[in-house]
Amino acid sequence: IAFDPNFRPRLWPDLDEARATMTRAAGLATIVLPSFADEQTLFGDSEPGATLDRLHALGALEVIVKDGEAPMHFRVDGESFEALPVRVADPVDTTGAGDSFNAGYLAARLRGATMPQAVDAGSRLAARVVRHRGAIIPKDAPLY
Repeated sequence: IAFDPNFRPRLWPDLDEARATMTRAAGLATIVLPSFADEQTLFGDSEPGATLDRLHALGALEVIVKDGEAPMHFRVDGESFEALPVRVADPVDTTGAGDSFNAGYLAARLRGATMPQAVDAGSRLAARVVRHRGAIIPKDAPLY
């Protein structure tokens, strides 16, 4: 089970219910793919490493904490890593960046990639997506 918490405050009646629900869901997941901004807002995490530790302690085997243009923090088999996302000089629309990262990451893992390789694949896909409006890459778009 892969889970991206994707916290949106206005969709929850209160923060306590959101925290409890997100914690239960993360505890059921094998892979958790949160953004640090969401986790900081909901849980008050001081830095991405705190998010990584908290979610890993719930039982997730793989945790990838995305943090915009800052390094991603990730852990698998008790080993922690950091990686910078692929830089995009000319982003057009960041809608779908996190979801496209997740898609690239999960597809790479299913093909047998290591976690660092899958993080790179997710980052490269997200970098392609943000170069186009509406999170849709046209079929005739160049491969960067």
